[in-house]
Amino acid sequence: KLTDKNGTQTVVYIPTLTLSWSRYNYRQVILKPTTDDLLIFLAQAFEEIGGVPKELVIDNLKAFVEKPRKSADDKALLNSKFEEFCKDYGITPMPCMPYRPQTKGKTETQNKIVDQLKNYNGYYSGLSDIHDKLEIINNEDNERSSQATRLPRNFLLEKEKGDLLPLPSKEIRSRYHLKLNEVYVTNESLFQYKYNKYSLPQEYIGKRVGLVVQNKELLIYYNGKIIEKHPITNNKFNIKEEHELYYKKTDKQAVKESNQIILKELENIIYDND
Repeated sequence: KLTDKNGTQTVVYIPTLTLSWSRYNYRQVILKPTTDDLLIFLAQAFEEIGGVPKELVIDNLKAFVEKPRKSADDKALLNSKFEEFCKDYGITPMPCMPYRPQTKGKTETQNKIVDQLKNYNGYYSGLSDIHDKLEIINNEDNERSSQATRLPRNFLLEKEKGDLLPLPSKEIRSRYHLKLNEVYVTNESLFQYKYNKYSLPQEYIGKRVGLVVQNKELLIYYNGKIIEKHPITNNKFNIKEEHELYYKKTDKQAVKESNQIILKELENIIYDND
């Protein structure tokens, strides 16, 4: 759980892909560790590093492994979507045995770095700020020398790329890209979904963002990263207090009253229904 400056807590997950030789890490913020979300994460990670590892050692995530292997000779039952993904990318999946995570110790050790995100609790301005902090932490991690190799991960990545498989065709990769419905953020810092308006931080005014509907929620993305979420309602206007539209006030009650005024003002604005 991470806490923003308004005291709102958000549960986030930070999946990590660690390359075996260079120890290079790719991390990302997601809200739920579903099969689809994790496959999108892996696809984006491979795009970032410019290639595909021949083997993928994973723990027994329910999103990927339906039945873990019980012995060295046993075979795990994989999720069908994950199995298809591995075939598409030419990867050999290697699930760990339960309670024996030695083979994936590199990732579990480095996951401790993600705890640094908690140092910013109470200072986050929103999900986009969490992305920014994680990017800084991850870049610093990759610039440092690994304890095992005593060389910077970024440096070793360039040498490891020669051992990676090439990315599959664009047609295959597109299956694992986010399917987004693009919308425009108005000067009032609102976007429209089914004739109702939802707020975003003012930094997105004039930009196009992508929407995904999941479990009666709107997930909003910008540049491939999730920046906000809203429960889908029948309300004409859905404004979050932390977005503080038009009013920069620290007093929560004052902000709430101000937003009520904004709602009344916005009701007089005529929008098109595109």
